[in-house]
Amino acid sequence: MKERLAAGSIRLIRLLIDAMIVIFALFPIVWGLSTSLKSIDKILALPPQLIPESPSYEHYATLLHNKTYLFAFNSAVVALGTLGISLLFGVLAGYAIARYQFRGRTLFLLTTVAVMSVPIASLLVPAYPRMAQLGLLHSRVGLILLYSAYQMPLVIWILYAYFLTVPVELENAALIDGYSRLQVLARIVVPLSGPGLIAAGLFVLTFAWNDFVVAVVMLASEEVRTLPISIYLYLGFSGRQWGPLLAASMVSILPVVALFVYFQRYFLSGLTGGGVKG
Repeated sequence: MKERLAAGSIRLIRLLIDAMIVIFALFPIVWGLSTSLKSIDKILALPPQLIPESPSYEHYATLLHNKTYLFAFNSAVVALGTLGISLLFGVLAGYAIARYQFRGRTLFLLTTVAVMSVPIASLLVPAYPRMAQLGLLHSRVGLILLYSAYQMPLVIWILYAYFLTVPVELENAALIDGYSRLQVLARIVVPLSGPGLIAAGLFVLTFAWNDFVVAVVMLASEEVRTLPISIYLYLGFSGRQWGPLLAASMVSILPVVALFVYFQRYFLSGLTGGGVKG
């Protein structure tokens, strides 16, 4: 009886701790969503209200008037383009490292890990003149290439670790049946590595969707401006436009949160799947 009570108490404590963590993590998002639905005179009113009495959509109408949907479209194009390039070359490189032994393989892996620790802001000075020479400044294509190059080491490392868990016997059987290496990769390895691909893809999408530092340096044209830059513009010199600022923040945050919630199970298994080989 005492053991059951002790076990029940431990479960209750864990449940309370988990609930506190969830509240702590979600409260800023809930408060931002609530504030974005308040009229201007209610945002700074005291006492503050978590649930607005009469929701107002005037700040979202302001976003439409300022063509924020075009900036969101630019961010989506950049994020999806970065995702496609990163996964394509990341799959090929990760599979080659996982399955082939070649000179310099260990050094390549160590270099990949080292590159992941380099902040992207430190690469802007050498990258800017090169992008200007190639005519890729102020373009979505240039931003996609920069993001892909920066995210490639992370994608390679995640997929390399996950490919090690795919049984080699399945690939050997397919090779005996007449499949080529690319067919084995496309029809056997990639379908079995879905969680790893999702984990790597979510990292890439989140970075490309949310990045501000590189985008604000590389994009001066309003036509290709991304969503984080448009959000920053609501922090004007004359004052903060809290309503549109939080409304734009919700437009930026909620799609990423929805993706993580939907793919949560695959994301966790993709990160931990490469921890054990076989």
